[in-house]
Amino acid sequence: MGGASIQAEIAMSWSELERLVEDAETDAVMRRALRHCRSRRELLLAAGRLGYVISKADLQQAWMLQRHAPAPASLREAS
Repeated sequence: MGGASIQAEIAMSWSELERLVEDAETDAVMRRALRHCRSRRELLLAAGRLGYVISKADLQQAWMLQRHAPAPASLREAS
């Protein structure tokens, strides 16, 4: 039973990260504020002040996914 609640918390904070990204993509003021973050810790604190519940693990997972994602077609064609 404890494992299920941990999995739910992980999924919930990941969805919060997705929501933060979507909101930042559509809100220029929010985007500018987040660009001033110079570390993961600053980003987590800023997100928390904005009402998002995101974990350090979420940022690590997003970074890993981004590193291993294939380049967009537009960049592959330019080579």
